[in-house]
Amino acid sequence: MGLETYQKMRDFRRTPEPRGRVSKANRRRFVVQEHHASKLHFDFRLEMGGVLKSWSVPRGPSLDPAQKRLAVETEDHPVEYLKFEGRIPQGEYGGGEHMRWDSGTYRLAGEGDALSQLERGKLEFELDGERLRGAFTLVRMKGRVGEWLLIKKQDEFAEAGWELRLRKPVGGKETLDAKAKGKAGGGRQEQEAGAGRSAKGARGSRGAGDRGVRKFDTGEETKGERVVPVSRALKAKELKGDVNVRVGVEVVPLTNLDRVYWPDEKLTKGDLVRYYDEISKYILPYLEGRPLIMKRYPSGIRGQSFHQHDVNEAPDFVRTVPLEVEDGGGHEVNYIVGSGKATLLYMANLGAIERHPWHSRVENLDHPDWFVFDLDPGEGVRFETICEVALTTRDVLARLGLESYAKTSGSRGLHIYVPVKAIYSYEQIAGLAEQVATAVARERADAATVERSKRKRGRGMIYVDHMQNARGKSVAAPYSVRPKPGATVSAPLEWAEVERKKIRTGDFDIKNMMERIGRKGDLFRPVLKKKQALGEAFERAGGLLEGGRARGARA
Repeated sequence: MGLETYQKMRDFRRTPEPRGRVSKANRRRFVVQEHHASKLHFDFRLEMGGVLKSWSVPRGPSLDPAQKRLAVETEDHPVEYLKFEGRIPQGEYGGGEHMRWDSGTYRLAGEGDALSQLERGKLEFELDGERLRGAFTLVRMKGRVGEWLLIKKQDEFAEAGWELRLRKPVGGKETLDAKAKGKAGGGRQEQEAGAGRSAKGARGSRGAGDRGVRKFDTGEETKGERVVPVSRALKAKELKGDVNVRVGVEVVPLTNLDRVYWPDEKLTKGDLVRYYDEISKYILPYLEGRPLIMKRYPSGIRGQSFHQHDVNEAPDFVRTVPLEVEDGGGHEVNYIVGSGKATLLYMANLGAIERHPWHSRVENLDHPDWFVFDLDPGEGVRFETICEVALTTRDVLARLGLESYAKTSGSRGLHIYVPVKAIYSYEQIAGLAEQVATAVARERADAATVERSKRKRGRGMIYVDHMQNARGKSVAAPYSVRPKPGATVSAPLEWAEVERKKIRTGDFDIKNMMERIGRKGDLFRPVLKKKQALGEAFERAGGLLEGGRARGARA
């Protein structure tokens, strides 16, 4: 990963952190740092590949093998960070006091070198520090990007019931025992892996009430500075530098607007912000009230990127909600919730090019109001064939009595949405979607498959992906920009356009999307308005596969 992301995320004129560079030496050192940011957490770093591979461990490491600790992968840090201690100014990334909690060296214990073990998703090592000693394992969690478990192995250094002691007590507490959970660092309750799952925290409010998120007033922070109405600020042909814009009653600071995000097209962050300002009326209904997953590109589409589900700080106008994620780990994540144009532009300024909403809203979190099929083509697939498989999907759904709506993914394939009443569980929806996808794959066995493994499905096949219909999953929203050449947009389609098979994903981008809406309106509006009951579809679904076999035999 290198240090590009680390350096882009910091203003070294303000933060005491080392700029650093990739090291030629590798002495297999490690450090654990106690970080009193908006939420107290621990940074776990291992030296390899000339940098420090880094994880944020909310509850810190443990010498108790029974305590599996969540470890969230963060950007690489320079080896100079091994000795870093100091206070990062508030408002800067990771603002708060930073101190070494433990350090030493490590030895590999698994097969292969450290980087190859990480690539495989399991790193085995032994620590020789002042506090941490003995064998540990880092294991990547299935289905969760960038999330791992840090586990102490059973050996002579293991200690049942071991408690981590803080260097700097918080709220009179010197340890992070069960009673102290949620009190250290302002309050996010971090539950350990293996805890039960729930939809608690399905709420969110404007202001400082969101657990564990530091809220700040952008109006106060920009007091005395010039604030320009957003419509006037974004009229300039070329957007440059920084500007504070007023969106309704809110102030949104926009920075580095001339940073190039699409080098070939010479499109900038300013062009991205302008597009989301123009399209806001049409995209916001598909985001409102839904948790949003961010993938940030601080240096543009060719630079390093990183996923961000969890936010530590946000302007007070940004609604956030703490949700227990559905991955078996039982930990909470503070999501941004779709909540108006100011939030939309704030996210664009963070370098979040795409908009990825959940399929359900926070007020009814366990019941999606649409489900989705992602037609993902392999190498060499003609777009005409993708259109044909989309039409088969539409027809299979029609046999269940369901209407569906298509859009380009903005990348290579097509998405098909089925709006439903928000009364069915994710498990019910996922089961029905799997039956539909399997029927499509059987009817178009020459072109479509539900095989998840790219190696097994082979070239020239279209993966009918029904797996995105689980709690916490998402696809790019209608009208979302994609981090692809041409600044393409996920564009709603008429079925007649799919039938003609003349469209391409590259036909729709941030330059022409508004003109298309002017001609055709919001083609996806029925997805918000037409809420379909599934009783009849559940009854008919059992006959889908038999019908598919019969058609295959006649062919």
